[in-house]
Amino acid sequence: MSVAARLSAFALLLAAVFAAAALAGGLVDPDGASDATGTAHGATATPHDTDGTHGGASADAHGAGGASDAADHGADAGADHGTAGHADGTAQAAAPPGLTAEQDGYRLVLDTAPRTVGVTAPLRLRILGPDGRAVRRFDVAHARRLHLVVVRRDLQHFRHVHPVMGTDGTWSIRLALPAAGTYRLYADTTIDGVQRTLGTDVQLPGTFTPRPVARPATLADAGDGLQVRRRPGPAGTVAFDVLRDGRVVTGELEDHLGARGHLVTLRAGDLAYLHTHPAGDQLAFGVELPGPGTYRSWVEFRLDGRVHTAAFTEVVSG
Repeated sequence: MSVAARLSAFALLLAAVFAAAALAGGLVDPDGASDATGTAHGATATPHDTDGTHGGASADAHGAGGASDAADHGADAGADHGTAGHADGTAQAAAPPGLTAEQDGYRLVLDTAPRTVGVTAPLRLRILGPDGRAVRRFDVAHARRLHLVVVRRDLQHFRHVHPVMGTDGTWSIRLALPAAGTYRLYADTTIDGVQRTLGTDVQLPGTFTPRPVARPATLADAGDGLQVRRRPGPAGTVAFDVLRDGRVVTGELEDHLGARGHLVTLRAGDLAYLHTHPAGDQLAFGVELPGPGTYRSWVEFRLDGRVHTAAFTEVVSG
């Protein structure tokens, strides 16, 4: 090869090297293309307590005569909004229900709530849609358009109630909270076929005396002389028998909100939420717990025209 040819080939090689280096620099430059990509992919999201020992309540005030609900962040679940990319969005989508006040652009707003121990006061909330307006069209799920669950963060004073929606999309109910502390509120709704549970906290001033979670047991009181026995079911299920004077009366249960019963399960700590219903005539529920921890479950059923609630504790190891 002549000298001129060699020089020409060397020049071409240098040009290729510089082009590759420039391309690599553009790919790793934190102030260049990757920042633009991050902006494109991320987004800045704007008169009975059932502590598990007794029931006997009206149809719309399971476990205790009251109601409640929510708006804003789940205190133990981390921030509800901020800048989130694809990884954050995936993590939020996989998170258990009830940990945040916002999901899929829907947001729970608590307008007013009781603030004095033992004093009945209005609780009002709205579910805002992605357009920022109050949603007024909800699907009926288990005989109601909105199920409202309230429980103190030490898993005491459980209630399951149903507020009434006004023409402007505001849900209202009057409620008395029985003791000081922080209460978690869950709004369980279905909109256009998609079930969502949004949650937030309400602070009730006063001297807070936390109570430990009850130990696991197979038998619990449900009021009015009724007991509930927890028994093993197939993998991924839990079953209950209702007893009266030692006799199983599960077959005598009446329809309760479109099902034989309801089961609400919360995990101690973050208060992850699970609400399930039996498929048949027995009190047998499919339960897929989100991970290790201590769980408190409230099983609700109707007998003799009254709603009864019994609570159980389960510890799931890692």
